Amino acid sequence: MALGILVAGCGSSDEAPPSPAGTPQKGGSLTMTLPGDAASFDPTQTSFVNVADGSRMAAVYDSLVWTDPSTGSVRPKIAESLAFERDASIWTLRIRPGVKFSDGLPYDAAAVKANWVRHQDMALKSFQIMAVTNIKQLDVEDPLTLKITLRTPNANFDRIVARNLSYNASPASLKPDTVGSLRDKPVGAGPFILEQWLPGDKQVYKRNDTYWQKDKGLPYLDQLVIRVDMDVKRGVDSLGKQSDLMVTVDPENIVLGRDRGLGVEELRLNGGAMVLFNNLKGPFADPRARKAMALALSGKEINETFYSNAGVPAKGIFSSTSPLASIQLAASENNPAEAQRLFDEVTANGTKPLTFTYIAPSAPTTVEVARFIQQKLSAYRGVTMKVQQVDIPTYIRTVRQGQDSWSAAVGQQWIEDPEPGIFDMLHSQSPGNSSGYNNPEVDRALEEARRSTDPEARRAAYTKVQVHVNKDMPFWVYQEAITAALYTSKVTGLSLYNDGLIQWDQIGIRK
Repeated sequence: MALGILVAGCGSSDEAPPSPAGTPQKGGSLTMTLPGDAASFDPTQTSFVNVADGSRMAAVYDSLVWTDPSTGSVRPKIAESLAFERDASIWTLRIRPGVKFSDGLPYDAAAVKANWVRHQDMALKSFQIMAVTNIKQLDVEDPLTLKITLRTPNANFDRIVARNLSYNASPASLKPDTVGSLRDKPVGAGPFILEQWLPGDKQVYKRNDTYWQKDKGLPYLDQLVIRVDMDVKRGVDSLGKQSDLMVTVDPENIVLGRDRGLGVEELRLNGGAMVLFNNLKGPFADPRARKAMALALSGKEINETFYSNAGVPAKGIFSSTSPLASIQLAASENNPAEAQRLFDEVTANGTKPLTFTYIAPSAPTTVEVARFIQQKLSAYRGVTMKVQQVDIPTYIRTVRQGQDSWSAAVGQQWIEDPEPGIFDMLHSQSPGNSSGYNNPEVDRALEEARRSTDPEARRAAYTKVQVHVNKDMPFWVYQEAITAALYTSKVTGLSLYNDGLIQWDQIGIRK
């Protein structure tokens, strides 16, 4: 009966699925489901990824620039342009005239500088600290022009801005006496204004009547609601009833959405679901232990067992669809005999046991995969793995922000372009290098790729990265990264950017 009601609401699978194309009608409300509540609307204190706060921030702040998944290029939005001339250590940002924050203050070069300088404040421990460490100086050349001087050349700095520095708050909200309210009373220049936040339940946003594209009739919607539902499987069932749209990174949800006649906009990304090792301390400082664990496991088996073959077993950190991947290269896995040989070396034939704790955020499938890995490793003499379930804040404090108190953990990355995501993961000097991986050859290859915009030169550099990472095994990726928007026939004008965020000024209700 429940399935019948859902099909009646969404259209049967025999009908053509909804299309994202079309001009929405003016007005109305849409409801989106995300698998967790917002951490904060302070741009320094939250993650901008697809299933975290990226789409929430886009609604309130809009983007300076954004990455187009269809082409891989960076496109301007509030910015008119972001480019370098000759030397990639000096960039110029030009901002569109007439853009204002919702409090009436101008969105200008000084405002952008104030936001970026704030990310550099080490006391704040900004989530975007990796994006600003290479910024040496910011100079306001005129009200709408910001000159950016980098410490080292980066011909792909615009990708860093698109990923980490595009959401900027009104300078008034950054003052010492008001900055505390930024968490739940954000002041941006986006198409919507946060009106209500019921923690653990939903957020309600109203149209920003002073939005910089109001003369074009944007945004189309009067209201946006973002619901919270930690059960990602139940989120599909809610479409057509409690919600109109969801973003998922679960391949089974994507298949289920197609089977039910929902619209599906899918992106294949670099990164993926992985086993992340602490390369600095504990048992996995020994590369033999890392390689042995990967050889004891199979991405294909995990995909069959937990994703009903709906996902794509990974061959490494690069998506098989990426033009920068080398299809001849694949990370080692699924060789039990070799795994036992290496474990025997590490444990002195079991007399010096390898015992470790595997940290997993408390999400059903994530924990189930962790238990499966635990069971697989129990077959090897001298190896004992314990599973520790933690909430997301504990995971971030333990794994993302410290390298002293963990040995192995679940990792998950959604990376539209290797710059900056793969650089941040692998470069020995990057604050985002949670594993502590350090290989000078990889550092040089990453820097070489960063300095070039030539596709062939970048591909050659990233091939070097893949060769060394496959050998060193700082992590083992078992599932390729995928993200998709699932939506009902009510929705039109859907457009994704970056790693699967919603362009809120374009979306609306079908006429």
